[in-house]
Formats: sequence, structure tokens, C-alpha cells
Amino acid sequence: MRGQFHRSLPLFFAVRWQQSRPSAINSDRSQHLLCQRYLTDMEVVTGASDFDMSLYPAGLKEWIARAVQCAVSEMNIELIAGDASPRRYYRVTSLKGLATLNIGAETHEMASFIVMVSPASENNEAFLRVGAQMAKAGVRTPAVWAQSVEQGWFLLEDFGDRQLLPSLVNNPDSATAFYQKAFDVLVCQVSLPCERADIPSYDAERLKTELDVFPKWFLSGLLGVQPDERWRQCFAALTDDLISMFAEQPSVWVHRDFHSRNLMLLEAEELGVIDFQDAVLGPITYDPVSLLKDCYIRWPRAQQLAWLNGYLAQLRRLGVAAPSVNAPTLSAEQASRLQALSTQLGEVSAAQFQRWFDLTGLQRHLRVLGVFARLHLRDHKSSYLADLPLVTEYVREALALTTNAHSSVAEFRDWFESDLMPVIREQPWYKAIDSEGWAL
Repeated sequence: MRGQFHRSLPLFFAVRWQQSRPSAINSDRSQHLLCQRYLTDMEVVTGASDFDMSLYPAGLKEWIARAVQCAVSEMNIELIAGDASPRRYYRVTSLKGLATLNIGAETHEMASFIVMVSPASENNEAFLRVGAQMAKAGVRTPAVWAQSVEQGWFLLEDFGDRQLLPSLVNNPDSATAFYQKAFDVLVCQVSLPCERADIPSYDAERLKTELDVFPKWFLSGLLGVQPDERWRQCFAALTDDLISMFAEQPSVWVHRDFHSRNLMLLEAEELGVIDFQDAVLGPITYDPVSLLKDCYIRWPRAQQLAWLNGYLAQLRRLGVAAPSVNAPTLSAEQASRLQALSTQLGEVSAAQFQRWFDLTGLQRHLRVLGVFARLHLRDHKSSYLADLPLVTEYVREALALTTNAHSSVAEFRDWFESDLMPVIREQPWYKAIDSEGWAL
């Protein structure tokens, strides 16, 4: 959600979405939702001109020129507006045509590069480490051509301009094929062994910290609702039950924001993955929730479950079948990991997997309500307010679907519907959501 590794892509960076949403589903495509995000009514954020030196850290242009072996005057460097993090991104092109990079004993000529300027607060070492590990497993992450970790400067492969989200919007009939590619990526990702992973675990403390943004930023900060002691007890009980539910699931490598804005369409429709540096070891349904209950596009429940059940079947076959993507040969450790995961999931029913999916979605979307409120209040990124109605509906749906799972869920749902929804409906950003569509 924070968009930590959002590319300097015209479509990806330079768009602030306005509300232009369908009110019904095309009857000829009833199995799909004509999704929330339409490529109309967009506010374009203009990139900075090359001569505005205040936008470039001292020495950055010279560092880039050395890396691509040309003079500063022979480069065009465009700053593209970022999203929800303090990083800055630049697209670099050579005025002579192709730029040259010497990587070891090899010479590469490329039309463009991405330069990421990232402060130390942005987990730069994890960006390098996680990206390398995922690439080794067959996940397409951007190559790092040059780096200065001390300064937070990185010269990266340019993944181009095609984000998955607009392709889903413009051609919803292609969604099943695209999502199968995404699940193939996840298969490679979960093949990574959890032992000695050198990434954080999604433990109880982390989950509680994430959920705390909901009362702090969404309730108190955005809505002006001050929870009382009874509510705190209810929320604590819900948190404990969600912690237990996370622990029930097989633990795998989790991207944490595996959604349509962090998946890029590359050549031959291959999916590239960005914004991966906050990966953790966590529940196996977390990334499917990010993908299928995407905060920026909505699909009917029946379609979500069809895709989810297909992914579960794919995971169960892992002990006898390799990932269907062009992954490198699996190591013995990866193959063993996949077989063990397949065995674990062979004992999990589709109903149980769906229950995990919905409760994990409840945790994620309560957190997202707080994060989007914080982006508006603290970071002055108010475009995220337009996404709050959909995220609210995801929370309501999850509460309705899992209300019998735990008494804490039922109690929290009663409060959410009777006490909180009247306040939410009064907000200027709120729009009612049809369970199978967008705004009523």
C-alpha cells in the first residue's frame, strides 16, 4: 500500500485517480466485474524538467553518468511524481540512443533505466536482499545494475509502462489468464524456504501493531470516533483470534502488497513484481487476499472463490508438478519445500481455506482503512480517500462471512454496523457499494 517501489512509469506514477465508477455489471460479462478503476477523469502530475537541480541530490547526475558511461549532457533524466513513500524515481534515457552498461565481463545496451533515490528509512538492504532471493526463485524482479547503498541510490532495470490494473479495467475478460500468471508467480515465491529466510515473521506483535492503525488513524483521526474501554476489549479479543488464525495457516514468503498496482506487464505478457522489500514470513492466504480483494478493483464473490479454489488446487499439486512459469531449475531445498507445502494443504478443505482467506482479509482491510486515513491526514495524499468505500465494504463482507467463526467477530460486526456505519455514511468520501458492483 505504501507504494515503496512504484516505478517511474507514466501510467503508474503520473496518475491521480478521480471517481468515475460503473454502477452496474455488463450482463454479457456477469462472471466479471467491470471494475472500479476506469482510465478516465485522471489528473496528470507533470514530471519535473531536467534543469530543475533542486529536485536532484548533489552528485546524483554524475553518479548516473559514470554508471551508464556517458556525459551528463548526453542524458535525459526525468523525475516522475512518487506515491506514498519518501522515495524519488527518475527515468534515464540516453540522448545518443542506447546507453551502455558494463556488468562484469558483459556489456548491455538499453534504451532506458530507472534510478531510485531512497532514504535509509525505506529498508534499502531488504530491497536488495529480498529482490535477489525472489529472482533466484523465478519471480521477475527488476535487476539492480548499480547501487550506492550509503547514499540510497540505485540504478534499476526499467519495467516499462504497463501496470496490470489498467489491463484488467480495459479487458476484464482477460482477468483469469492474468491472475493465473499471478498465481504462478506466487508458486515460485512460496517455494522459497522459510528457514534462514532473513526476513521478519508476521508474528503477534507485528499483527497488533498493524491493527493499531485502525483505531488511531481511521476511527480517531479521520472519523473523530473515540473508542471506549468496552470497544478496546472487543478489539483486543478480535486481534487475539486473528493472531490464532494466522498461526493456523502454513507459513510462506508473503509479499504483503501483491495487487494490481504492484504487478507490471513485461514482454510476452510476463508479470514483473515490484514493492517487495517489506516481505515477511506469514499466512499462505495473505497474498491471495491482496490480489483477489484488491483495494483498487473489485470482482464478484463467486469469481474470487473460483480463482482462490483454483490456486488451492494448484498448490496441492506442487508435490508432483513444477510451477508453470519459466522458473529456473528448482533447488533440492525448494522442491522439498513445495512437496511439504502440498502435503500440508492436502489436509485443508476448500471451506477452511476460504475461512482463512476471509479472516486474513478482515485483518488486512482493517489495517488498510487506517493506512489510507494516515496517508490523507499525515502525508496529504488525499486521493486514497476515494478507495475507502471499497475497503469498508471488504471489511463488512468479511465480518458477515465469518461472523460465526468467533464470538469476537460477531461482537465487532454488531458494533461496526450499528455504531460505525452511520458515521461512515456521513463522510463526504463515502459511496454505497453494491456487493456485486461499485457505487449505487
